[in-house]
Amino acid sequence: MKHSGLITLGLLLALGCLFLGLQMGKKQLNQVEEAQVKESQVQMSQPSSEINNSAKTLSSALESESAQLISELKQEVKQLKQELAEKNSLIDAMNSSMGLLEQQVEIAYTEIDEAADQNTSSPFHPEPASITLEQASQRVPEEFANIIANQQGDMIERFKRHHQAETNHDWAVNREQELRDAIAISEFANDVNIESITCKTTTCEIRGFELAPNAWMEVSQQVQGGNLGKNVSSWSYLAGDENGDTLIYMLSEVDSGQISNSQ
Repeated sequence: MKHSGLITLGLLLALGCLFLGLQMGKKQLNQVEEAQVKESQVQMSQPSSEINNSAKTLSSALESESAQLISELKQEVKQLKQELAEKNSLIDAMNSSMGLLEQQVEIAYTEIDEAADQNTSSPFHPEPASITLEQASQRVPEEFANIIANQQGDMIERFKRHHQAETNHDWAVNREQELRDAIAISEFANDVNIESITCKTTTCEIRGFELAPNAWMEVSQQVQGGNLGKNVSSWSYLAGDENGDTLIYMLSEVDSGQISNSQ
């Protein structure tokens, strides 16, 4: 019995030691696992930080490239707008020239028809009216005289009638003011500089300068399209001088019957 008790006590002590060993081993195992988890978290946090830094760097680079691209596009758009404006200005100038050319062609056809009528009723073929530069310079400033001296036919006859005619003072003063008022209310009035408006008995002469392409054609069409254009025949011309200015010269003649009725 004595030996059995000792054996039992020994077994109990062995079991106790085994239990304590298991508990200590479990504790160490938990500590090891916790350490591994922390190490894994540290390792995972490092790549995440690197990824964030890379993403920020890439975003900054993209923003810089986008800003540069937008700046280049704006510059290209600005250049295209400038080129378009230059082409539009050239087109306006060409349209103005075409409009005046059409007027000159129409006048030429009229003069040809009138000359043909004269030729059919007479065996003679008179030379069309003309004027020298010296003669024209006695009536108008030299730069405008150059325009007149290069013309012939009905326009020269009208020019001579105007400068040789007596002046109907009341009609001339009213007509000159009406022409000035009609030009002044045009939306293109600031694009022309009218130097002189002179009326006589049935004719009026306008001299000036065109400051913008197509401006005088617009102004003259508006004037002739109103009451001042009724029963009126007009001759208008634009020409460049040696200073690069665009000269305006216009002669208009009112039907004498209209003047008599208005009086």
